[in-house]
Amino acid sequence: MKPALFNPGWLGELRLEKKGIRVKKTGALVGWEWGNLIAVGRSIITQTMIRTLNLVVQLAPGRSYRIKFLPMKPAPWYLIWAVVQASKGGVTEDTHRADVLFFFDDLTRSKHELGATLSEALAPKLIINQQCTDISKSQVEQVFARVFGYSLAIDPTIWQGKAVEKSDENGAHDGRIVDCPRQPIAGKVYERLLVNSDNGHTVLDYRSPTIGGEIPLVFIKERPINQRFANFNTKVRLVKPAQLFSPEELLLLSRFCREMGLDFGGLDVLRNREDGRIYVVDVNKTDMGPPTSLGFVDQFRALRILAAAFRKFVLLRLT
Repeated sequence: MKPALFNPGWLGELRLEKKGIRVKKTGALVGWEWGNLIAVGRSIITQTMIRTLNLVVQLAPGRSYRIKFLPMKPAPWYLIWAVVQASKGGVTEDTHRADVLFFFDDLTRSKHELGATLSEALAPKLIINQQCTDISKSQVEQVFARVFGYSLAIDPTIWQGKAVEKSDENGAHDGRIVDCPRQPIAGKVYERLLVNSDNGHTVLDYRSPTIGGEIPLVFIKERPINQRFANFNTKVRLVKPAQLFSPEELLLLSRFCREMGLDFGGLDVLRNREDGRIYVVDVNKTDMGPPTSLGFVDQFRALRILAAAFRKFVLLRLT
């Protein structure tokens, strides 16, 4: 089976505005800033190279598989789009022919109606992210505290000192540092202000793609400390998970994924330099990537690693 080719139908998901490009489903806005335009351009080049490489030489040898996405298909800027192609997967619209169902939805909270879909055919052996229906910040906080035994969330009415205030919704990127105690604002969550800087000038975010609870690699994202909540990176490095996390931490992160119902996605993990602990601050079930600030060679390296891990995850459950 040939990998799914580029389909420009995703253009209908976007709307041009004076301030930038709006993603209709989530409301996320990509501004017209020069850095964003460079990132988009690099992403297009990278995805074009991925498609070309797949047409010339298949990255994953062996049997193929068919995957159906519900309720929406991923556009080219989503990580799963490239991973499926590189792992010899094909996207199908026919439930009868699908080996795998993947619930792909950009909403923070979603409901999946399986009945109508699966009544037409036997359920596939593998259904991905079926149980991952709530990735709100408050849900992430609750699951994190239950798994790790310590909390990221704080009560702003009694907390003394600095804290982070941000939207409970996914992808808002509206975090800001506030002084507490203070009265909470509806729709906002309040969390500890973590010290995730090694030099006092830049902050480090460990974006950790997860497949079946395992973390095949980590992208270390770096940005100026005064823009810690911005949706861009000045530098990205590709490292092995063991370089950042202990075996015990990896086990807890795996358990966290199970509790969240996350079969495929990405975790934003910060290490607090004050107590040495790691904190999961965000969960992405429709992860984008590879990061555009990562070099082209490492983008392909990351894609190969993730494709191999995803292919193994899928085929082990189809045999």
